[in-house]
Amino acid sequence: MIRFFVTMFSLLCFTITSQAQTKTEKIDFTEMSGRGIEVKKIDRPGVILLFDGGEAQYVPAFYEKKGNEEAALRMYYGNILTVKGKQSKIKEIHFKFATKAKTQLTTLKVIPKGMMSLKRIKKDIDIWSSLNGVDSVMFILGDGNQVRIKTIGIVYEALPSDPVVLTISAARHATLYYSDKAFTIPQGVVARTYKIEDNMLTLSKKYASGDVLPKDMAVVLEADEGRYTFWMTEKQGEKDEKNVLKGTDDKCQTTGGTIYYGFSNGKRGVGFYWRKADGGAFENGAHKAYIAYTPSSTAQAKSYLVFDTATGVHLTAFQESQMEDEPTYNLAGQRVGKDYKGIVITRGKKYLRK
Repeated sequence: MIRFFVTMFSLLCFTITSQAQTKTEKIDFTEMSGRGIEVKKIDRPGVILLFDGGEAQYVPAFYEKKGNEEAALRMYYGNILTVKGKQSKIKEIHFKFATKAKTQLTTLKVIPKGMMSLKRIKKDIDIWSSLNGVDSVMFILGDGNQVRIKTIGIVYEALPSDPVVLTISAARHATLYYSDKAFTIPQGVVARTYKIEDNMLTLSKKYASGDVLPKDMAVVLEADEGRYTFWMTEKQGEKDEKNVLKGTDDKCQTTGGTIYYGFSNGKRGVGFYWRKADGGAFENGAHKAYIAYTPSSTAQAKSYLVFDTATGVHLTAFQESQMEDEPTYNLAGQRVGKDYKGIVITRGKKYLRK
């Protein structure tokens, strides 16, 4: 039995690729004009710098060249500088300080603790630290210190907001889930959510090409074999609160129910199947959907919930045995027996019988 479940669950072949790019943004404070002009925010394509006066008497400000003093950004003890990635992960930060400033930098403390510590060892030195990809870094100048910064160089990795490329196999179906990204459905793709009512899996909502797929919502995709580009959007889209599909951003254990179904192309066609003989939890793939279900009785639960790849008509996997006792008709309105294969109508609803 265990071998049966292992061999039947060949996952639908689809891959998600993104082109992460490493870029550098150099901010030159010597080119900023206005002596003593307070600065609060600098916005660049990949990063944002936020300046806070903190507890200091003087706030961060631009200073032009005067006498022996070089043009620079002046910060006092207690001043706060936050370097924040804008749809990016920060990898490195390089500081270059004015060499003839009267007061030299001794220590630049970093929050959160242990992420990075910058110290001025000698004059005219580029200070940098390699980071393992963080969203933001906050610096606060220690007591008694002031610093004049000439330039800040920020190396960052642009996140794959544009785009996510998904390859759908000949099975013509796949699933997709991102907890923190909303996408525009590309041409030729239909996304569907599902709900469970009366122990039956039924279509809940359909998203067509051009619609917004909200973040934190798992869906089943249907499209011809090929590669499709999903562009991220700032629009929120309409979320389906009845959707029973769940998803994971990384490979991790399924949670939220008593029996679990993973998406596969199994013996009964494309749909959701048990990955384990008892319907137990399993390790779900990154950005893929699964179903976590808690039936009133586990005796009602079957090991599959499948779709017809051509019509998208769903099969009730929980009450199939009860259908045999109900009058059943084909699409022409003719009554058919329990051995009839194809789309049938029972209780006014369509089902696929294989």
